[in-house]
Amino acid sequence: MKIFNYSLSFNFIKHTYLSFKKKNSLIRLTHNYFLKKICLKGKTIDLGAGDGSNLTYYDFINISEAKIEKADFYKEAKNKFNLENKISIDNQKYDNIILFNTIEHIENYKNLISETHRILKNNGNLEIFVPFLVLYHPDPKDVFRPTHFYLEKLLKEQGFLVEITLIGVGPFFASYQNLFRYFKFPLLQTIFFIFFDILNRLIKIFSKDFSNYYCGIHASCIKK
Repeated sequence: MKIFNYSLSFNFIKHTYLSFKKKNSLIRLTHNYFLKKICLKGKTIDLGAGDGSNLTYYDFINISEAKIEKADFYKEAKNKFNLENKISIDNQKYDNIILFNTIEHIENYKNLISETHRILKNNGNLEIFVPFLVLYHPDPKDVFRPTHFYLEKLLKEQGFLVEITLIGVGPFFASYQNLFRYFKFPLLQTIFFIFFDILNRLIKIFSKDFSNYYCGIHASCIKK
């Protein structure tokens, strides 16, 4: 298990301000920054992509050599699949699958993970992000929050090699993730973020359970 650490640099603060201006959440903007290290090549499907709009993570993932398809069920998606059921896609069709902010809305989540394994080619990649210490958000329903331990267990049981990275770690980060919306203005949100981030770094020095507080989990998986 890894922890995504970022420097409180001018570039990150600028990224934070511009992201708040676009009404992104703190965990989303942090996860987007993490995604700069992800590169996808080949045939790719984004499951749970809604109508394909407002997918800010595509501004950060390197997809210059990827062919992207987007799918959903409850919104006006080009490809409609009910992710609660068997997905009507042939075996081993895709090189990559993106599954961001989706599995927490699926009751039959074990089936969904199994289906991603089935439709991936051998040695194909599954990139999955799941929120943890965030607010209840029905879209159209909100079902569960897996811990990093349980998510890794689910993925390994289906035959994936898994690398887990915790995103948005620390008690003050988790607190601000659930408070930032009350500050309303992007500049004010950014100023308070810097304050909470400094507190987070200070408490990390002597905290024994620092990594028990996290806002999201990114799993990079390879199909065996």
